[in-house]
Amino acid sequence: MPNKTKHSTTPITGLGCSFFACWFTIAAHMPLTDQNMNRVYRDLHEIFPEDLHIARPLIQMLQASGDTEGARDMAMSMARRMLSKGRANDSYGFLELCKVLDHPDKEEIEAMASIAKITSDGPIDVESGSGKTFMLVDQLSDYETRDFLEHGRMIEVKAGEDIVKQGEVNRNFYLILEGSMNVHMDTVTGHHIALSRLHPGHFFGEFACVYQLPRSATVTSAADAMLLEFSDLSVSQLMQRSPIAGERLMKIVQSRLIHSMSYGHPAMNELPEADRKWLADESHLLEFQENTTVTHGDEMKDRCFIIAYGTATAKHVTAGGKAIEFQMSTGDMFGDISPYLTLPVNATIQTNGRCLICSVPKQVFHSFMNAYGNFESWVEEHGKLRHELFTKD
Repeated sequence: MPNKTKHSTTPITGLGCSFFACWFTIAAHMPLTDQNMNRVYRDLHEIFPEDLHIARPLIQMLQASGDTEGARDMAMSMARRMLSKGRANDSYGFLELCKVLDHPDKEEIEAMASIAKITSDGPIDVESGSGKTFMLVDQLSDYETRDFLEHGRMIEVKAGEDIVKQGEVNRNFYLILEGSMNVHMDTVTGHHIALSRLHPGHFFGEFACVYQLPRSATVTSAADAMLLEFSDLSVSQLMQRSPIAGERLMKIVQSRLIHSMSYGHPAMNELPEADRKWLADESHLLEFQENTTVTHGDEMKDRCFIIAYGTATAKHVTAGGKAIEFQMSTGDMFGDISPYLTLPVNATIQTNGRCLICSVPKQVFHSFMNAYGNFESWVEEHGKLRHELFTKD
């Protein structure tokens, strides 16, 4: 995660002021019923079979509902799975649950417990949780995880149904429990692009939820599906409850927003998917509030800046004393990384409203300039037009 800036911006990790303070007016959903919670946890356990935050409460639910045999079987299954992954301490915990639940295979439990004790200080399979744990809640306690999930709303959708539509303003965030979703968008050049297919365990709508931006793409159900829908209040509470989980969510938010921006930017229509992901992974977002001056401090050097959302006004006084203003909008680039993008020394940029600016590292920008003729041509033409305006006297 990039370091927080010291100038007048609010980096992406600093949304406490702009997000939490402004959007608590939405009423929270009524908590899910016990029956629905049981279904949610069963679905999540199938999606994330090695997530302890899901497995432990599900075992408790099974026991509470009277399904002691199901609780025993699941505890034993988790003990075996954890032991096979080199997670001896976790395995030992589930074996203790087996004892509490009076599992009949006592000899196997004791044998596995002996192995777990011997190997508890051994190497850990670092890949064991890859794709099999619910990363959004892995920094929360079991209680906090349940509390977050409990404030979702289960919704059933039919195949072909649009969950969110490009351009609409909607503050909800969605987790797929069953089924799959197609993500697609219309570009400014009139093309329709299929972006990705989302499956159970994936979530979407997070940056529109966090930033209250118009939806950047349409998400359509590819088949009948079951979703958990969360309000922005639920998401903000998650982020307040666990700053680490909040940081992780915000990293996802920034990456997806930048990735989506690349599809709408005319300079980037040649980029393959791998380079779009590289751009999203290496860049970060800065948030500027209304009437904020975008400064030229050290942290603004050797980078390309792209307005991802909002507008700003660039102002410059020529040598002859003439004041010139240039309106900048979504997609405009600036920065000292290229002579085409460099503004006059005494030029200033002031936001007209809330503005999100993507900060692109030098190595990424120059790689694109060298590899993609359309990118280079757009930057060159973009810079020439602005230079001509600023040098008129």
